[in-house]
Amino acid sequence: MRPKPNALNFACLLGLLLCGDLARSAAQSPSVRIVVKPENPLIEQGRSAQRLNFDFILKNGGPTAQHLNRIQVSVIDRSGKLVLRRALDENGGSSAGISTVGQRDVPPHQEISIFNPFFSIDNTVAIGRMVFEFFFNDAGTEMVSPLDFQSSREVIVVPKAFKDDVQSQLPLKGRAFVFDGHGFYAHHRRLDLAESSEGPNLISSNSLRYAYDLCPVDASGDMYHNGPYDKTHWYGYGTPIYAPSDGVITEAQNAVPENEYKGKQAIHPQIADIASTVFGNHIVLNQGHGEFILFGHMQTGSLRVVKGTRVKRGQLLGRIGFSGDAFIPHLHMMRMDSPDFLHAEGLPIYFQDFRRIVGAKTIYVRQGTIDTGEIVESGRQSKLPSSESR
Repeated sequence: MRPKPNALNFACLLGLLLCGDLARSAAQSPSVRIVVKPENPLIEQGRSAQRLNFDFILKNGGPTAQHLNRIQVSVIDRSGKLVLRRALDENGGSSAGISTVGQRDVPPHQEISIFNPFFSIDNTVAIGRMVFEFFFNDAGTEMVSPLDFQSSREVIVVPKAFKDDVQSQLPLKGRAFVFDGHGFYAHHRRLDLAESSEGPNLISSNSLRYAYDLCPVDASGDMYHNGPYDKTHWYGYGTPIYAPSDGVITEAQNAVPENEYKGKQAIHPQIADIASTVFGNHIVLNQGHGEFILFGHMQTGSLRVVKGTRVKRGQLLGRIGFSGDAFIPHLHMMRMDSPDFLHAEGLPIYFQDFRRIVGAKTIYVRQGTIDTGEIVESGRQSKLPSSESR
């Protein structure tokens, strides 16, 4: 029996209403899930600001690509009061601040990484928790303004202050240029965890997060002489590396062939072992307290330690070389919470008793970090114009 026209119209109307409710429900429950890496980020104490080095992984479990058009953070102090609020959005079109976030479309059933863009908070702010809000619309949807969105997702981040339990010194005696550190724009910091988590060598976290590349320099700050395309022209090549602290060697690779320049290209030997492919000749030093330091790109045959060797602070470990994934001779140094670099999380290092060379001025630092672009030197100095801690 066919329904009466009015009953049929009522059924259609009810269906439309139900579809509308489902659409609104879907808009209120976005398909994107957000994971914080690491779950409890560390607060690194800089000279003028607290630095927050962590990532978000946005996982889209739905069938439609989602476009991120706004990120907002609210910093709450330990008493539960709002301290500050910052946002990146699409205000300004192609020149908008959120354009600094490279990938903002999350394909269906895929994920992307976003490096925390609010990486620096003034030292006067007591961070209790950080409330991050991510605002989305279906990719390709025309939105009225940056405040217009179809769905949102909130995640609460509770960072913790990092306390360095190990007294570490710089591993080089002479002047060294910090070729690359772990600031917001450093390549160590910018490991795409969404991309790196695919394939046979699954990377679950960023062990390079606080890594340094150090290049010894002459009095003028030059890294090499007579052109860069000969490894022996680099002042750092063959420079001694010293233990930053007491500890035990848990890994030592001493036989990886070095790279060679062919014209302007660095030629890398084929190596089966992934650790040796990345770091070349390398050492892992267990500093205790669950902290491990890895030194990479060392000179073939230069290591003065083997696995199981107990070392003292200042002891010779080996020399800077040109092995592994490197295009110049330098020392790669990083601290991790595990000796397994594929799954370890990076840790900061606060160095003790060193000097910053700032033009004609020398600044003694009792304890602190080093940053990309600086020239530093280990040890004290008798007449000091100024000093600082961290």
